Amino acid sequence: MRGLVATIIAIVATVYYVPWNAYFEQKPEAAREMRDQIEMMFLASWRDYSKYGWGYDIYGPIDHSFRNMPRGGRPLGWIIVDSVDTLMLMYNSSALYKSEFEAEILKSQHWIDNVLDFDIDAEVNVFETTIRMLGGLLSAYHYSDQFEVGNKTIYLNKAIDLGDRLALAFKSTPKGIPYSSINLQSGRAIKNHVDGGASSTAEFTTLQMEFKYLAYLTGNNTYWKMVERVYEPLYKTNDLLNVYDGLVPIYTFPNTGRFGGFNIRFGSRGDSFYEYLLKQYLLTHETLYYDLYRQSMDGMKKHLLARSKPSFLSYIGEREQGLNGKFSSKMDHLVCFMGGLLASGATEGLPVHEARRKPFWDADRENDWNLAKELTNTCYQMYNQTPSGLAPEIVVFNEGETAPKSWWQSSLGDFFVKPLDKHNMQRPETVESIMFMYQLSHDKKYRKWGAEIASSFYDNTCVDCNDTKLRRFASLSDCITLPTKKANNMESFWLAETLKYLYILFLDDFDLTKVVFNTEAHPFPVLDKEVLKSQHLITGWSL
Repeated sequence: MRGLVATIIAIVATVYYVPWNAYFEQKPEAAREMRDQIEMMFLASWRDYSKYGWGYDIYGPIDHSFRNMPRGGRPLGWIIVDSVDTLMLMYNSSALYKSEFEAEILKSQHWIDNVLDFDIDAEVNVFETTIRMLGGLLSAYHYSDQFEVGNKTIYLNKAIDLGDRLALAFKSTPKGIPYSSINLQSGRAIKNHVDGGASSTAEFTTLQMEFKYLAYLTGNNTYWKMVERVYEPLYKTNDLLNVYDGLVPIYTFPNTGRFGGFNIRFGSRGDSFYEYLLKQYLLTHETLYYDLYRQSMDGMKKHLLARSKPSFLSYIGEREQGLNGKFSSKMDHLVCFMGGLLASGATEGLPVHEARRKPFWDADRENDWNLAKELTNTCYQMYNQTPSGLAPEIVVFNEGETAPKSWWQSSLGDFFVKPLDKHNMQRPETVESIMFMYQLSHDKKYRKWGAEIASSFYDNTCVDCNDTKLRRFASLSDCITLPTKKANNMESFWLAETLKYLYILFLDDFDLTKVVFNTEAHPFPVLDKEVLKSQHLITGWSL
């Protein structure tokens, strides 16, 4: 039976299997045992990386290969920095492995303090380095302080050094929209090497949380001003609200602020533009960003929302030729963050039964909440309707038309998968939304869904799984054909996001009114309004 999971029993640490369809109803300790299981999965990957690839940015778990991200050969801390706050989160709640988590935190901290050096003569992506490295350092600072583990100052000092280097990218254009890459040593910004030099719209609008939090911690409002500067030319030059209904093409020319091309989607290069509109509001209380988010969500519902056949699953499609172009039923797994985003926007982190009693609750928020439930179910079905119980990278939803014979069709017929889209990179977006839906509703079905997905990861992505000393997890090149075909790759977000969100799903009473996750699942505390006011950290532009 699919949907079975290997669970660590706290006393004897023995692996056994249980059917999750009834488990959470019958066993009050089920959540605790799931946390034990997820800790085991995390530590299996971490121990393997620590033994064979320690300090390197890219790791192949099948043959234990490794290399660094920059061409200069120096490490960015891609895996270590991205994972420290997950170590801290599990350390804080662990019953079985607390001492090991503490040891690994201190080991990571020592490496960050004594080995990691961002004075690298190499080109790095501004967006990826900000969300993973700057975000990881800042969240490690936050959790080190909150959980009283390690030396928080080390993380903040390293974050300031990296933030100062990345900040030079914002000086690269008259409009303040950064080029896509920067040399961390020289400060020279580099245009995108493809797409006519256009920057990804999502990338330069997904830097704001990190730099605003850094401004808050340091009192340096330059960080704040430079990251908010990108919005005014984007909105005004393109008349974004009137012409595009708040939806953005996925490329923007940084020197002019004008959109490049017409492709509008909530998948890659579009996704986190919408995410950071809402999350800036949740983090900093700036109401302008909620208003812009509201416009974008209304535009999404008008232009991109559709239902599949035969099950009428709600999904978010694409408009590759602009709002007046043909609708495409293609949806990236990346889009599956939208269930959690809509739910968060509706309740502002409160349980839904409390949010409905607040003055802010209205018909739009009720509609957002209902759509959040529908989209989260759709993304769960992208797992549930495959042989492995794991979702492919991209699906094409069934519109009732005949698909090419080479496309695989899901068990209930709701979507197709093209031959080149069968891979699974252990992405977090669906379990992210499932986590939010559970914590905001306490509906146990979301824990069952999460347990099924954790089980599927365990059953299908585990390498040498029968040997506890060798066990580790890898991406899949094919999640449709059984047995699944593993790829020699472990993305840092497997540790930083996927396992973290699964873990929080099984934490009781996780307060989402006090924390906002950046797009790499790095938690920042909601910032104090009075401190923001005293430091003059306020919205500096308007429409």
